[in-house]
Amino acid sequence: MFLSIMDFTDKGIQSVKLTPEYFAKHGWNVHYVVTRDNSKNGSYHYQPVINPEGVFVHRSDMPSCWVGELLKKHLLRVIYSQLRDYAAIIKLVWIGQRVLQDNKIDVIYGGGPHGVLAAQIVKFLQHRRKLITVARFYGVWDLYTETISGKKWFRLMFNFAVCAALYIRSSLKIITNDGTHGDKALNFIRSSNRESLRFYVNGTDEYSIDPSDLIGLKDSLKIGNVFSAVCVTRLISSKRVDLCIKVTAAVVNKYGVSDFKLIVVGDGSERDRFEKLAVDLCVANHIVFVGAVDNRCVKNYLAVSDIFLSTYRISNVGNPLLEAIRANKIIFTLNNGDTSAWIKHRENGFIYDENDSMVDRMAHDIVDLIGNPSLRNRIKENIRITEKEKLWTWNERMRAEFSDINKLVKC
Repeated sequence: MFLSIMDFTDKGIQSVKLTPEYFAKHGWNVHYVVTRDNSKNGSYHYQPVINPEGVFVHRSDMPSCWVGELLKKHLLRVIYSQLRDYAAIIKLVWIGQRVLQDNKIDVIYGGGPHGVLAAQIVKFLQHRRKLITVARFYGVWDLYTETISGKKWFRLMFNFAVCAALYIRSSLKIITNDGTHGDKALNFIRSSNRESLRFYVNGTDEYSIDPSDLIGLKDSLKIGNVFSAVCVTRLISSKRVDLCIKVTAAVVNKYGVSDFKLIVVGDGSERDRFEKLAVDLCVANHIVFVGAVDNRCVKNYLAVSDIFLSTYRISNVGNPLLEAIRANKIIFTLNNGDTSAWIKHRENGFIYDENDSMVDRMAHDIVDLIGNPSLRNRIKENIRITEKEKLWTWNERMRAEFSDINKLVKC
């Protein structure tokens, strides 16, 4: 039984859907309990409801969101959002208890910190039953890179859920190695829990393209033979798409490359602001906002683009960057989190320290790359080597997790 406040999506974190789906395909009876956040600041209001084949989904709405949407001050919105999350834990426990009463459950799988806490409460309430608990973290965002490393102890109050979920013992702790240093955060909070840690990089699908799909896509994007860049992300402030827009403005307005385009794949609460910034910087005609697309279609947008941009605030080792590596794209990104473990500057991509000159340096290197085919070929060859040495397929990634949990059940 999975407990989570993260719903299924074909336009976001793939492993949320792939994990229960994989277990169902391998003969397990799988129940997924979720409270869905349909608020305008969430990630699901613009996405359809999805029920994976073979998975029994017990879905409910998160507690009321309208009050939070009326609040103007950021701090009040954060506090209200966290209160909703804790109310959602109670809801997960309540529904999870009902599922347990009617079904034989061997494993309780908490997805995300709130799901982990709900799973632990359910296990406590069902202490007479033998239940294996899996604590699943899809990264730890800025918990280690800013809060712990920066000794900003007051901010731990706003990270209570993830700290508590990392501290509590579970049969297995699975943390995505997304560059946010989840292993180091766990070591700081409770080092003895490292014994149950699996620190996995996400998988990516094999890269195969139907050339006929690309012709129509290029026409719809109106890019033709124009040198183009793509970024794939939710349009929220922490993903800093504004930097990609500013780089585009520098390429076009400062360096005079009139036939350059940026393709922005994704949607979110900050889309209007980013579109306005493009207008203000006089590059609206050079940027295409395509909205959210299914994960399986992202590869086509990568295929029609020459370079990939990623300017996330904490770490850039998310699935978009891994998919760009799989597609052998030339990557431009930022040196934060553990991104430098994947990208080496002017070897298999371009990576920049964050400072006042970063936007100009990135734009300058893009212009240099446009006129330097030998540099493009060398970097593409090196990124192919990175792909072969470091990437898993999703099937390999799911098989490893399935094996770990299956062994616990058989013990």
